[in-house]
Amino acid sequence: MVGEDDRTPSELREGVRSGILAALRDDVEMRGGRTARLLATAGVIGVAGAVGVILLLSGHPYDHHPPWHAVVFGAVWTGLLVVCLALALLEVRTPSLPLARSALIAMLGLGLAGICGAVCPDQHFLRWWSGTALGTELGEAGGRALAALCFGLVTTAAVGAGAALLGLRGWREPLRPLLPAMLLLALLAPGIALQSIDTSWGVFGSWLLGSGGGAYAGVTIGIRLRALRTPRRG
Repeated sequence: MVGEDDRTPSELREGVRSGILAALRDDVEMRGGRTARLLATAGVIGVAGAVGVILLLSGHPYDHHPPWHAVVFGAVWTGLLVVCLALALLEVRTPSLPLARSALIAMLGLGLAGICGAVCPDQHFLRWWSGTALGTELGEAGGRALAALCFGLVTTAAVGAGAALLGLRGWREPLRPLLPAMLLLALLAPGIALQSIDTSWGVFGSWLLGSGGGAYAGVTIGIRLRALRTPRRG
């Protein structure tokens, strides 16, 4: 039999119980506050993104588009944005796949592309590019496919580099550029498809290929520039 002196005092048991309950309450409150903040952030980003896409698409002339084009591509765009928002705000990641940070970079890249598109003099971006001196020379040298390839390469490299610089602020862990580049290309693809409706499959494929290479190159440049600007520990 256990002696009277070996038994746990009731005050100690009550203290342990109270401490556990207090810790659980604090954890629930912290998680609840964090969840509320994430929901509020998701709402703000979602509304801002929706307004940005509307402003980007509102200036596009649709006289040559069937009505379902904008609906279908808009739905695809919305679905991809919802997935990226979920990955970023829920901080989804695996040991080898930093999905949250990659999704954030992709969304920032889409936002930068939207800003560039909104200030473009012609909402048919490829038509505007083909009318510039460089775009005209490329078109004469290799056709619209080459012009689209170079346009996608240059523009996406710029937005990819800017997005990586912004999205990696305060980030010290190494990040490979392939995943954020793929997510950025996925977010840009519906817009590229919509802009390529009145062109050929070759132009669409070249634009998509150039954007993929530009996304990878731009994110790589942004990662390296951010690494140079971030002080090393120790």
